[in-house]
Amino acid sequence: MNSTLQLNPLVRVVAMLILGIALGDVLADVVGVRIWLGIFVVAVAAAFVAYNTNVRPMVQSLMLFGCIIIGGALRMSMSVERSHFYFIQTSEPFSAVVSSMPVERTKTLRCELTIADGRFAGHRVYAYLPKGKDANNISALSIGDGIVGYTQFLDIDDYSNQHGAYNIATHFDYQRWLKVHDIVARCFLRDGAWQRDVVQLDYLSGVQRVQLRCMTLREKLLKRYRELAISNEAYGVVAAMTLGDKSSLTAELRESFSVSGASHVLALSGLHLGILYALLVMFLGRRRHNILMLAFIIIAVWGYTAMVGMPLSLLRSAFMLTLFTFAQMLQRNNVSLNYLAFAALVLLLASPWSLWDVGFQMSFLAVLGILLFNDRLRVFVSHKYLETHPLVNWCFSMIVVSLSAQLMVAPLVAYYFGRFSCYFLLSNFIAIPLATVLIYLSVVMYALFFVPCLQGLVAIAVGWIAKVLTLSLAWVSSLPAASVDGIELSNVQLWLVYLVVAVVYALLFYLEKIYKPFDNFRPRV
Repeated sequence: MNSTLQLNPLVRVVAMLILGIALGDVLADVVGVRIWLGIFVVAVAAAFVAYNTNVRPMVQSLMLFGCIIIGGALRMSMSVERSHFYFIQTSEPFSAVVSSMPVERTKTLRCELTIADGRFAGHRVYAYLPKGKDANNISALSIGDGIVGYTQFLDIDDYSNQHGAYNIATHFDYQRWLKVHDIVARCFLRDGAWQRDVVQLDYLSGVQRVQLRCMTLREKLLKRYRELAISNEAYGVVAAMTLGDKSSLTAELRESFSVSGASHVLALSGLHLGILYALLVMFLGRRRHNILMLAFIIIAVWGYTAMVGMPLSLLRSAFMLTLFTFAQMLQRNNVSLNYLAFAALVLLLASPWSLWDVGFQMSFLAVLGILLFNDRLRVFVSHKYLETHPLVNWCFSMIVVSLSAQLMVAPLVAYYFGRFSCYFLLSNFIAIPLATVLIYLSVVMYALFFVPCLQGLVAIAVGWIAKVLTLSLAWVSSLPAASVDGIELSNVQLWLVYLVVAVVYALLFYLEKIYKPFDNFRPRV
């Protein structure tokens, strides 16, 4: 295991950064930004002096790790301070852009607004409107529309405290969820207090402006989906799997995917972006090593990521695919833990709150499991035998990859959702091939926009595959003992489970050194 860490130095850097972020979060109410900044300056100066006075390498390393920990605490403290606002008892002017479609609640409609000017510029707020038939109602708005008006902004933390900020059973922390998504306030927009208008986006970051424009494009593509001959249930699956819109998924459908262990197919992640990447590489053919073509792939990957709202799981995949593409330019095709660590490093520095996002945690742990366990679980099967039996190789690879990811993700699923899906292997054999075909056909469907009759035929095929997928997973979820529910893990128990996983990895690591029946195969990690 020491060699693994030595070959992947960024892993240790990210581990120290995570420790620092956690420390900054715990001490957020005690230690402010200025104090952390002062400590960080002193620590960097001490490390610089130690480096120039030939102090023992071990001491230099410890001082460097200390700087990273303090830097992580400083970055977390800055994020906490940035999310704190004062709230006044009167209405104030605002201009904003609609950044999510309205969601119907008991008595109101709710959507997210990205504030474009004023104290909350660059942040998101929840906007509530009473239901009504007024043409000016927010239900008639789309993502990217600008509105201006007057309203009183209220502290969203007070609302979350009143409605349960933390669920002990599921370990869901609503306040942290709001911080992760940069939602800092709430407001009520009454009739006559706002209107549509052109909003200047000068105070938004370049990333936010690009994201809003890309999400506007996504709404147009979703509208095109609705115009094609696809049933409502199939539309919900296709919209979620290709464009990241889960608003049309029914509760029964979500439960079916969850019980069968195929929820990851609905959540945009590395699986979906990897399929898109493979499709682009397949179209490029022999030109895939051309620098211009590789640059085109990177632009396409990031364009798609921006269009679907930049979920953290997809950002992780986009960073890793970008690094892999650059490695291809240098004729280095192996994916290492450094790729994963670099993606985590960038995302955590950009937003330390991401550390507590469930999608972020599951995405990184799934890939970590694949990188750590995949090759070591394969080492006891002849590589030559698998090469000469493609079908066996495909089935064995599917099993090993699924087990590798499940080893790291299953404890977290049990911790947050209290469930373990017993037939996840069977579900993956069904869901992943069908999802791959569905995404490929969806790309073809959009590419045929200039031939409506052919596009309609492809849309029928897409809807049919989505129907087969939902029926198959519904069957899996109906099998006896399809899932174990009601699991309750404490924080200590969760860490103990991962300690057991670490012991399993250590055993495989050392067993690999002893048992080498196939010298032609070596793990890459």
